[in-house]
Amino acid sequence: MIATREGSTPMGKLTTYRDKRAGLRAHAAALKSTAMTEAKLAAKETRKQAREAHRVELAEAKKRAKLEGKNADRKAKREEKRAEKQNKLDRKAAKRDRKAEKVHAKEERKTIKREAKILAKDRKLAEKIDAAGRKHEYQLAEMELDKLKGTKLGKDDVQRWLNMAKVATPVLLPLVYKVVSNAQSSDKTAEAGGVDLKAAGINATGPAAALGARIVRLERTLDGLETSRGGEREVKDFVASTRTRLTDLRTAVETAETTPTAQRREIHSSISGELDRVNKDVLARLGVKA
Repeated sequence: MIATREGSTPMGKLTTYRDKRAGLRAHAAALKSTAMTEAKLAAKETRKQAREAHRVELAEAKKRAKLEGKNADRKAKREEKRAEKQNKLDRKAAKRDRKAEKVHAKEERKTIKREAKILAKDRKLAEKIDAAGRKHEYQLAEMELDKLKGTKLGKDDVQRWLNMAKVATPVLLPLVYKVVSNAQSSDKTAEAGGVDLKAAGINATGPAAALGARIVRLERTLDGLETSRGGEREVKDFVASTRTRLTDLRTAVETAETTPTAQRREIHSSISGELDRVNKDVLARLGVKA
């Protein structure tokens, strides 16, 4: 047998070994328990952190959704305000357009009314001028009728009456030819000759046409006066000077056609007045009281 130190036996060593192993096992178990506890705590903390992260993420998502909703609402309100503003502008523009149309229509009515007044004045002036020309012819017809009273008409007298008919008005011609026909006991008739301004070289309308007709009638009267008494020096000079006056009036009538309406009316009135004076001079030369 092997010798041992004092106080130690094999059983004592075995016990010590066993105790040591038990202590190691206990320590290992403690470590394992601690590790498991720590693992559980770590897992719990991880889950807690995951839940917190999820909660934060969910809160942020809700916050973002709320903010996006607010932004969408603000955008919708802005669009609505913009559309309302545009509608308001459109209504104002439509109102301006309607107002402009009313003003335009009113101006058109004024223009039409003004033109109608101008035409009425021109027509009235033309009628007045034409009446003056017809008065001239009436006075000439009366002069001829006075000359024929109590006289017998011959062939030359009839021809003179027919020539006179070419410058007489349509209203007086039946009277003239009735007198001639009754005096001659003849059924012979003649047509009234109108004033052809185009053939006379006058291009005018309205009052200007009436003035042109008066000028042509006076020129025809001068032709008759020149034919009957052209041998007289005084009559010849009178006819020449009067033709010059009528030529100037022709030019004035044509020039007036290119002037503004108001000014043209004044020129027409002035020409008519001058024709009245020429008519008076011609009648005086013919021995007719105007």
